[in-house]
Amino acid sequence: MKSVTQVPDEGVKQPILKRVSPSVVVYVCIGLAIAMLRLLISAFPPGQIAPQMVNLTDMLSIFFIWLVGWVGVTLAPRTGFASMWQAEISHTRRLLLPGLVGIGIGSVTVIFDALQPLGEGSLVSFPASVVAYPLAGILEEILFRLFLTTTLVWIISNMLLRGRWQEAVFWGIAAFLGIFYTISQVDLYSSLVGAIDYLILARFFVVIAADFILAAYFYRRYGFLAALSLRLGDYLVWHIIWGAIAKS
Repeated sequence: MKSVTQVPDEGVKQPILKRVSPSVVVYVCIGLAIAMLRLLISAFPPGQIAPQMVNLTDMLSIFFIWLVGWVGVTLAPRTGFASMWQAEISHTRRLLLPGLVGIGIGSVTVIFDALQPLGEGSLVSFPASVVAYPLAGILEEILFRLFLTTTLVWIISNMLLRGRWQEAVFWGIAAFLGIFYTISQVDLYSSLVGAIDYLILARFFVVIAADFILAAYFYRRYGFLAALSLRLGDYLVWHIIWGAIAKS
């Protein structure tokens, strides 16, 4: 007696979870992490959150930044960026390697600050820093990486240049945004600590611009979580650990 091979009914739909992209699931989890960090910030007295971070308490702004990040989640695979949870990319490359690079950058920043301190006003007090800096880092990575970098590559390369010179366009945008971000940080710190001399200015461009452009590289090669891992590794050493020591 022949065995009967059952043919799957093509009319039967796959479960919803199997049809959802892993990148979508990861980004929803990032949204939940943002919401949790925002709730934790409300547990600290207003005086423990530095003036430059008061926007972290604005729920509408936070939600808007997370919302525009969906543009990057959608456009990343079309513009040459690795997806957020690409199966071919190992966790070592996606999380460990960029995290170690971030720790290295944070360590270099600590050395600079030990030689020429920026002042207590440049750091958020511990333990509020454990919540404030991860939240700020995630929001900045969404804004500059997922939204601005991805969208600009898509507009310039995919739309205007019809898919040509995508890599060159990416590096041009990464450099432009890195310089723009560095200048914005110089303006922020100058408002907190006063005049900034040429040595501090050079430090900002060497450390912050290099950090930003390296994060852009990791984002393109290994996905958004790689850029986020680098940023959090940097913040762990520089803002959280060193911040707690410097302000103790």
